[in-house]
Amino acid sequence: MTEHKPGWYEHQGERRYWDGTQWTHSASAPAPALSPAAAPPPPTTGQVMPYAPPPAYGAPHPGAVPVARKEPAIALVVSFLIPGVGSMMNGDVGPGIGFLGLWLFGLVLVICLGWILVGFIGLPLMLVAWGWGMYHAYQGAVDFNRRNGYAN
Repeated sequence: MTEHKPGWYEHQGERRYWDGTQWTHSASAPAPALSPAAAPPPPTTGQVMPYAPPPAYGAPHPGAVPVARKEPAIALVVSFLIPGVGSMMNGDVGPGIGFLGLWLFGLVLVICLGWILVGFIGLPLMLVAWGWGMYHAYQGAVDFNRRNGYAN
């Protein structure tokens, strides 16, 4: 008849394994008791804690270098003057080049083909690139600010 379940127990000053019927030859030194003074101090706010939950979406990451806020109005005005450049200022270089290229292609059609196809191809391309470029530049600045923790 056994008194204890199999497991590690303190026996004659050392830690030994009880298999349910007898003590085995497996032994180890007893674990030292940690006094409250020997316990590691809790981390301060500047230290990284392991297994911490990730920051919420849009909240700045701890330790991240803050970035400057983008002004949506400035991006809109720049894209009003030169389509696509406001998007490029926000870091959206690909769409910015696309808007500028579409606008220039429409301009080439207007200049090269004259007034024959202006109302059908060139001018609508220019207007779409111009308007969509301004909208994208403004919304890109707003999204950039939101992602980096700034209020609109």
